[in-house]
Amino acid sequence: MRTSFDFPMKWSFMSRWLARGIVPAITLITAVCLTGCGTPGTFTLPNDPMVGKPSPYFSFHSVHKRTFPSTNFQGKTLVMVFIRPGQPEVPILLQELEKLHRNPVYSAVQFVVMSPETDPLTEPFWVGLENSLPIALDFTDVAGKFGAGALPMIVVTDYKGVIRMRLDGYLGDQFQPRFEATRKLIRQVEEERSRPTTAR
Repeated sequence: MRTSFDFPMKWSFMSRWLARGIVPAITLITAVCLTGCGTPGTFTLPNDPMVGKPSPYFSFHSVHKRTFPSTNFQGKTLVMVFIRPGQPEVPILLQELEKLHRNPVYSAVQFVVMSPETDPLTEPFWVGLENSLPIALDFTDVAGKFGAGALPMIVVTDYKGVIRMRLDGYLGDQFQPRFEATRKLIRQVEEERSRPTTAR
């Protein structure tokens, strides 16, 4: 499902050529890493000083450099994925999130992948990545507003615009337990949104 700010992308020949080499290599490295990891354990979401606070206002660009405000997400469960193109764990993380979004339980959740607009790898990275999650270009330091230092980081806000989760560390043997904790939190937040008004 595409959003109003996600348009078909047009890239240069050079970008496509770069993507053929970058994305397959990243995916291969990540697959080797994950298959070589130990058995995942349990994970409890840590206390976070931003959780429970209102989400900061921000604006972002579509891939065609159109500007959109964060108010577009009002009334929705929002899952923002802050990434840095070229990180080996990013393709697998986005594949798992895309599978989640295809599940009817999460179909109304708004997923957005935030990538630095100034990063020269942003354009070629997305060319060869087969993923339907909407792409947003961060040109106003949205990542900084959410304190996204270690990437990738996932931030979940509820339909009231309150931050419910901010988590990084989707690496190695921590990938599965952290992703499962993320999935459960997203489902909980979305169930709260979809309850009848009288029950809220």
